[in-house]
Amino acid sequence: MSTLSDFHQNLFRLYEHYVGEPDSKKDVYGYWVFIVGYLIGAAGVFTFIIGYAGDTGSFLLIRVSGVSAAAGLSLCLFGIVLMLPVRKRAIWASGVGLLVALVGVGSFGVVYPSDWRGYGADYSVEVIAIYAAGVAIIAGVTALVPVVTGRKGMFVEEEGATDDPEILTGDSHEAAQFAVFRDGEGDWKWHILHLEALAESESTTVTRPETEASIEEVKSQIGSAGLMELTTSAFRLHQDRNGTWQWTLARDDGSVVGTCASEFTERDDAEGSVSFLKDRGPTADVIEIDGAAFTYHEERDQWHWQLLDADRRALASSERGYGTMDAAEEAAQTFAQRFDRARLLDIEMFGVELREADDEWDWRFVDTDDEELATSADGYDHKRDAEEAAESLLAELESASITVASEPTYELYQSDSGWHWRLVDGNEHVVARAPEASDAHASAEQETEQFAEHVERATVVEIDEAEYEVYPTPREAATDGGELKPVTVEEDDGSDDDEDVITDDWHWRLVTEDREVIAASTDPHFDEAAAEDAIERVREQASEADLIEFESSAFQVYEADSGEWRWRLIDEDGTVLADSGEEHTSRGDAAEAMMTLKEQAPEAELLEIDTAAFEIFVDENDEWGWRLIDEAGKLVAEDPNTHPTRAAAKSAMERLLSHLGSSIRTMEAAIFQTYVDQDWHWRFVLPTGETVATDAASESTRDEIETSIESLRDDAAGGEICTVGDVMIQLYGSGKGDWRWQLLDRDRGVIADASTSDQSRQAVTATVENLKRYAADAPIFTIDDAAIRIDRGDRWTWQLIDDERSILASATEEQSSKADVLAVVENVRQLAPIAGRVDFDVASFELYAGEDDRWYWRLIDENGRTVATGTEGYTSSEAAREALDNVRELIENASILEIDSVSFELHRSDDGWVWRLIDKYGDVLAESTQSYEHRTDAREAMVAVKRHAPDGWITFTE
Repeated sequence: MSTLSDFHQNLFRLYEHYVGEPDSKKDVYGYWVFIVGYLIGAAGVFTFIIGYAGDTGSFLLIRVSGVSAAAGLSLCLFGIVLMLPVRKRAIWASGVGLLVALVGVGSFGVVYPSDWRGYGADYSVEVIAIYAAGVAIIAGVTALVPVVTGRKGMFVEEEGATDDPEILTGDSHEAAQFAVFRDGEGDWKWHILHLEALAESESTTVTRPETEASIEEVKSQIGSAGLMELTTSAFRLHQDRNGTWQWTLARDDGSVVGTCASEFTERDDAEGSVSFLKDRGPTADVIEIDGAAFTYHEERDQWHWQLLDADRRALASSERGYGTMDAAEEAAQTFAQRFDRARLLDIEMFGVELREADDEWDWRFVDTDDEELATSADGYDHKRDAEEAAESLLAELESASITVASEPTYELYQSDSGWHWRLVDGNEHVVARAPEASDAHASAEQETEQFAEHVERATVVEIDEAEYEVYPTPREAATDGGELKPVTVEEDDGSDDDEDVITDDWHWRLVTEDREVIAASTDPHFDEAAAEDAIERVREQASEADLIEFESSAFQVYEADSGEWRWRLIDEDGTVLADSGEEHTSRGDAAEAMMTLKEQAPEAELLEIDTAAFEIFVDENDEWGWRLIDEAGKLVAEDPNTHPTRAAAKSAMERLLSHLGSSIRTMEAAIFQTYVDQDWHWRFVLPTGETVATDAASESTRDEIETSIESLRDDAAGGEICTVGDVMIQLYGSGKGDWRWQLLDRDRGVIADASTSDQSRQAVTATVENLKRYAADAPIFTIDDAAIRIDRGDRWTWQLIDDERSILASATEEQSSKADVLAVVENVRQLAPIAGRVDFDVASFELYAGEDDRWYWRLIDENGRTVATGTEGYTSSEAAREALDNVRELIENASILEIDSVSFELHRSDDGWVWRLIDKYGDVLAESTQSYEHRTDAREAMVAVKRHAPDGWITFTE
């Protein structure tokens, strides 16, 4: 990834390659600002031209092109200012102008076109004035500065100049030069100069200005530099540019052997670190970890353990401290055993945990963060019972319906006897239910639709013993497949067209308080009045009717409506088997004709009808019933039910006779029929007589039952239909934005209740939708001893927890992905059981392999903290171990040098004596270009640099 420094260097390199050597930083930045401004301005002009050339000009196009062109012009002018020989005050003035101009550009982008040139508030003059003022400031500096400051002088190389000598290009450390000059008399003389490269820079720079700055820094400090001669190894103690203290361990030749592992804010702390190394380093042992090991350290009088791998990376650590090291060691061994057997809680969305408490088992939902979502309402005697309940729940949860407690709902559900429904109002009370089970879901749903459709118009009716109900039904189709002829109604609406109006058929029935139908009409009637007339006729006929009983068939002699006499043969079902076919003037003639046929049916009884009669008969199923025949032989009423015995049929007939005088009520709409069965109840009856709903709870008085009916009308009319299974999810809220959910069984018993709430219904709905979606994959688990919990915050980590969620141990480092943390868990599983014990002494050396596959050493204190690290790498651990002998000796003999100013270091190298110039931060500014055989030679060269370098001139060669 590029840094700001890299970007800076790239700008300078491009400038030097395509333009030339810059005189200052602002020349480079001015040039690039000019180029950027040019590109932005050109893009704006190009966009404007292309847009209008293609007939696509628009306000947006003008706005974009105008902003781009104006901003580009401002940047171009500011870039020119930076490239001119101006002072800082002129640059600051131009910067202000650029800022003002950009404010004008931004203002144009905001107000155009709605408030521009006669539109809206018209800020065109103000915007132009702001931009013009900014440009004027920049242009003023551009135009006036050259006049005020004059032309800047520049060095121009003479034509035909020779190539740079090798000593100037760094290819040689020694050379000679002829210096030609005039003497006092004006004649020419020359000197041969001996040129020798005495020192070279330790670091490099990117640009000429930076190089000049570094040389000037050396020239300013080299004159005051002291001499520090290294005859033995030494600890260099110095303060860096950030104000922190550090130290390095160097040999007598100046090569660095080791450095401190941390920075110190106080000088005394750095000295303390050096003193610790000098006291403990020479006798420190070497430790090595074979595979993995537990280490123990004390913090605030508490002992903790850590599991380290072979590279001494901490894999796990104890969550709490222990009073003694023995207790910490025992806890580490317990951790190894628990971790090896612990279940990994890798929960994608949610899981089900089985728990034991107070000799009872329950279960709860937990999410990926191991947060409790809901807890079961019931406890179980055995773990297996809780597990079976959870398994059964998860199997049903995927298809569970979602209902809302505050919304009236028809809940359809299935039991062993069939399909049922119930109406739940907004207060979570069951206020109505199906009267009986239906064979199919569609039938139960139809009942709810009928109830909802008719409930608002339904009247409240109370039946005293029995009542006649007159009700309409849609007119039936004719036997030929068409419709019966409609009744024509002439309406005086000013038109000549007659419109046919299809009316309903009317029927009647005599019902008791408990909805037992005692009698019913046998044929449809034309209108309501006709049905009521039929009831009156039944009353009249039944009151005078005789009882006729026969078992097989009978001959009847009766008087027709025309006054003529006829006969017919009927079976026990009332079916006419034979008819006279003609009318007779007297009863005797009809009887004589009938007797002729009776000889062929000797078993048939002879019935003479003078008035209406009740017939008791048995059907083909050996069931008994009654029917009422008038004096003309017409069937005017019949038993709607059948009975197992003749006596039962006769008793049903007698019930009709006892309720003949019941009142008549027209039933064009559905009714709430109230009745008393110890307490007050209601049933909802359609005009057809079908009961489609009953109450769910009784009331004590008539007023209370009527009040309850009125309160359920709106809920019943607007209730949603929802099919529920063995499990359903219900959302409920407190009315203050606090939404929760619960699981209910088929009978609305609470299975589980949410442990947390959400601020919105949408949030809790999303939660339960996830429950439904991932129910099939949800694991069921129990924490018997311990479990490994995967935790994700900003990054991934793990924790070892017990069944109370107490953290026993945790990872020491976070991972970037789930796969990485799972790999760490598996690594701990493998290493923890085989981990030995490593005791860090007061100080110990540890050997480790670096990223370059070379071996290094570091010194560790008793708490496992790194105090010092080696800077030299070795090819193998054995080589590093052998090098530690020399390091121990260096530490023991090393002196302590505090570097607080620039100084020369004079020390011996493998080839002889060398010197270096070091600043107060410990950075090498310059070093000798060669080794000298004698100390005196190196010192003389160093002194020559110190004497002449401050006044030396600077030359640059390509």
